[in-house]
Amino acid sequence: MSRRTVVQVTMWNSPYLGNFMHAQLALAHAVRERFGLDTHLVLAAGADGQPWLTDLAREGLTFSIPPPGARGLATHLRKVLAEGPPALIHSHFTAGDLVAARAARSARVPCIWHVHTGFEGYPRGQRVKDVVKMRVVARWGVARILTVSPWLSDLTLRRGAPPARIVTVPNAIVLDRFASLPPRGAARAQLGAPMEGPLLLALAWWPQAKGADVLLDALELLAAEGRPVDALLVGEERLQELVASRGLADASWLTLSGFVADPGLLYAAADLFVSASRHEGQSYAIGEALACGLPVITTNIPGVSVYFSAPGVTRVPTEDPPALAAAITQRLRAPDGAAPGEARAWTEATLGLSAWSDGVGDVYAEVLQTAEAAQLTRQP
Repeated sequence: MSRRTVVQVTMWNSPYLGNFMHAQLALAHAVRERFGLDTHLVLAAGADGQPWLTDLAREGLTFSIPPPGARGLATHLRKVLAEGPPALIHSHFTAGDLVAARAARSARVPCIWHVHTGFEGYPRGQRVKDVVKMRVVARWGVARILTVSPWLSDLTLRRGAPPARIVTVPNAIVLDRFASLPPRGAARAQLGAPMEGPLLLALAWWPQAKGADVLLDALELLAAEGRPVDALLVGEERLQELVASRGLADASWLTLSGFVADPGLLYAAADLFVSASRHEGQSYAIGEALACGLPVITTNIPGVSVYFSAPGVTRVPTEDPPALAAAITQRLRAPDGAAPGEARAWTEATLGLSAWSDGVGDVYAEVLQTAEAAQLTRQP
């Protein structure tokens, strides 16, 4: 690094860029234009060899991959900061928060934490950790704590974070990823889904949090009533284990899919998107479904409240399979008439990349200005 740099501790090693990393690329461009700062991405152990590393290089971004563990990350981050003048450190997904705060304090630059998800009912051990993390470290070592939804801001406040440092910036949905979808028939054929009739789509990477069991209960109710609905559920081993444990591996109405490099394929195949989640920080998938023109059924949880005003969204209670089954039947039988273009326009206006980059950039502007003023004060 040769110029002042924003160091993003992304903790990312997934097999795809996804909304999160696509948004990081957009933010890097905005930061360069607005502040003249470069961006360096600290990924997670295990990112070696991922196909999207070429995308980062093509965009002109530098990146590095630390060894596993907090100690390895700390050593790696000190090395990154020593190679060039950092402007600030921005950490994501909590695993690197404490390491980032210590490194920022040592380098005398601001640190920003970014809370993307959370759970009500934290265990006692986690609450004890929060006494140190939120009530001590966040007060002396963190300039701002960004959260992706109002309920996460409230949760962060209840965990003990300083109120004046919490800022809500909803996640961006990268609409360009869904500008051109494959034909429905081709998408269904590639996924092994039924070629005819309506198809429900749900993502269940983490079955318990995503309420996959609740959705399966609802689908079994419909099948038992003689009104089966074809469903495509996306997940990996944990989803397969759940389906097998319920004796549904051979259910004629259920199709399972693993990782799909192009999520547009999933939305192109479907007629309805369902989120039966118990917990969400802020669902990317609901925004993606809206961007692709799909009607959405979602549980009435705080983490997805940003979508409640969107056209084409129906809310149901959590943990209520009969209500979910009734909503599925209703939406497939009588859509509410929201045009696909309306949902996409709402998503772009509310959660577009420009609005998100501006929001994060405004936080950077405040933090950098405060840091520069403090540095001038320290000078003899």
